[in-house]
Amino acid sequence: MPTLTTNDADIHYEVTGDGPPLMLIAGLASDSASWGPVAPLLSKHFMLIMPDNRGAGRTKSSAPLSIDMMAADYAGLLDHLEIERTHMLGHSMGGIIAMTLAANAPDRINKLVLAASCARTPARAISVIDNLLMLREGGANQELWLRSFFHWLFKPEFFENKNAVDAAIALSMAYPYAQGVADMRQQVDALRGYDASALPAALKAETLLLTGERDLMFSPEEIKAAFAAAPAARLHILAGAAHSLHWDSPAEFSSNVIAFLGR
Repeated sequence: MPTLTTNDADIHYEVTGDGPPLMLIAGLASDSASWGPVAPLLSKHFMLIMPDNRGAGRTKSSAPLSIDMMAADYAGLLDHLEIERTHMLGHSMGGIIAMTLAANAPDRINKLVLAASCARTPARAISVIDNLLMLREGGANQELWLRSFFHWLFKPEFFENKNAVDAAIALSMAYPYAQGVADMRQQVDALRGYDASALPAALKAETLLLTGERDLMFSPEEIKAAFAAAPAARLHILAGAAHSLHWDSPAEFSSNVIAFLGR
């Protein structure tokens, strides 16, 4: 099991594929397994580096979480792997971590892909996250909580197939590295306490903003406005996709990433 050991964390990561390096950073409550639908497609073109954030998956940390700390983790991981520069792709909170690293260490980043990620978190999105966390902290049934969570992640068509929904719920409940309630609280607090509004203007890397047309957390309009000051960012909207756009539209998601990074 590949692990980067620091003073206060054992950071689990996966490496697969061949080609230029591409680091994938998962979002809130997710880990490296969240890239399952797109990793087989992207790994044909890139060497994928997929870490588990602190407070998720198989990464163990003894320190309070922060966005800056996680960005520093991945600079350290690049050093550990002897990689001078890499492309980076972050989803949702993972995009904020990627932006932070790109702003703090622009010499380490080639191109940046931010998927369903916004520098300004709308009050509605904060309310959704708070309510979902309170359900868990209040002892909500795990299946009920997952079903509530899924409504904010996936496109409406996903729910038309009851068997697919039930299978996804069963798979999530059986996952051995699912995030605990206390770790989710730490990640939520780290996200809430971080002001990312100045990051877009600080980005020097050419940046692709991928967003889902039906994202209930961050709409395309909100993402466009948040990155208006980014000097080298362009927006692409995936038709019909919601917040987990790499699950809703994995082929289109991957083809856009491959085309952008390969230009």
